[in-house]
Amino acid sequence: MCSNFVLMNGIVLYMSRLTTPAKERNRSLDESCVLRRRGDSLVTAIFQATIETLAQEGYSGLTFEGVAHLAHTGKASLYRRWHSKVDLVIDALEFELNRCEIPLDFTDLRSGLISKMSSMSESFSGVLGKAMAGCFSAFQREPKLAQAAEAQIINPRKAQLLNSLKLAADAGLIKSEAISPVIANLPIAFVMQSITFEGRPPNQVEIENFIDDVMMPLLVTAN
Repeated sequence: MCSNFVLMNGIVLYMSRLTTPAKERNRSLDESCVLRRRGDSLVTAIFQATIETLAQEGYSGLTFEGVAHLAHTGKASLYRRWHSKVDLVIDALEFELNRCEIPLDFTDLRSGLISKMSSMSESFSGVLGKAMAGCFSAFQREPKLAQAAEAQIINPRKAQLLNSLKLAADAGLIKSEAISPVIANLPIAFVMQSITFEGRPPNQVEIENFIDDVMMPLLVTAN
């Protein structure tokens, strides 16, 4: 009888190890299978997962858990770096935009403006454009998101273009009196308007027409 009792206890203990800790064992297995990225590699993977999630699910559908799963990391990696979804989204958008941008080439001002706007448009034509569109509807509902986007994405690019135009004016390529924040805002506003109302970034013909009909007459020194 004693041996039967010991045998039963052994069976119960064995079965409990197969059932009760299953989630823990599976979780450990999942964690051991995660690609252990660190530093820049991890951050890049998180940003790419954020952009893909925004493109597919929109801002409202993005969660730290979902991004962590797509990036093959633990959500603790996200919480250590970002305090909120707004912080993560803005940093991811800024990172992707910085990768796509090119400096303004003064060798040929018209060609330089076209190239810069074309690179901006191309960056919005793929998954990044869909990710940006996924945030537009959230701007009205999430004032903090809109404010952060203006402060960290829109305003720095206005300032960058304004500074480039000032350098062009110093070189005598454009009229210095035409340089203003409004002028620097026009290319960005043109691209964003096309994405918002047309559902796509402007094409090459539209960009060239915009440069020829709007920017060049405002900027170029009269002969």
